[in-house]
Amino acid sequence: MVEDDPDVAAGICAYLEMRGVRVDFAYTSAQAHARLADAAFDLLILDAQLPDEDGIRLCRTLKRAGVAAPVLFLTARGALEDKLEAFDAGAIDYMVKPFAPAELFARIRALTAHVPAAGGPRLRAGGYTLDLHGRLLEYGDKRLALHATGFSLLRCLMSASPGSVDRRTLCDLLWGNALPDSDPLRMHVYELRRAIAEHFGTAPIETVRGVGYRFVTDCDDPS
Repeated sequence: MVEDDPDVAAGICAYLEMRGVRVDFAYTSAQAHARLADAAFDLLILDAQLPDEDGIRLCRTLKRAGVAAPVLFLTARGALEDKLEAFDAGAIDYMVKPFAPAELFARIRALTAHVPAAGGPRLRAGGYTLDLHGRLLEYGDKRLALHATGFSLLRCLMSASPGSVDRRTLCDLLWGNALPDSDPLRMHVYELRRAIAEHFGTAPIETVRGVGYRFVTDCDDPS
C-alpha cells in the first residue's frame, strides 16, 4: 500500500491484519519502487496524491515495467477524469475516500481471488523461467539466485519480451525519481549478463541501441 498519511496507513493496516491480510507500506513513490524491487505482492493499493510523484503516473510506470499485480486506487480524488485516467494507466479498481473499511476488505478479497498475483508464481520467456517468489532464474536443470536489482531487471525484461524496454522505464523501476548522478544501469545490466552467462553458458539480454534492452527469446528450450 502506497499512502503518504501515516495515520490512515496505520488504521488500514490494523483493520486488514485483524482479518488475515499482511500489509507492507510505502509513503512515497521512491519507497514503492524499492519495496517492489525486493518482493512480489498480490495487490497494490495506491493513493493518487503522493509527495514525490503522482500516483497515476506511478501506476503507469509500474505497468510498463511489467509489474502484473492488480492495482486498486484508494484516494480522495473522485472526479470522473481521475478515475478514467487511473483505469487507462492500468488500475482495475478505484475507491474514493472517505470509505468503509469493510468495502475495502471485500474488494481486496475479490481482486486477489480472480486476478493472478504478481503475474503468477513463474514467468517464462524462451527456455528461461523466473521464479517470482523465490527470485530464481531457471534454465534446464540449473538455477541462479538473483539479488534484488537483478531480479527486478529480469522481471521487467522478461515480461516485455520479445519487445524492448527503454532505459527510462528501467531507471524508474529501480530508483524512481531519485536517479543517481552516474549511470549505474549499464553496470547492473553488465553484471546480470555476466552472471547468467557464467551460470548457463548463454546471455539472453540484448542491447537495443538508442532505446534500452530486451530479453532475447530465440534460444532453444534446453528441456
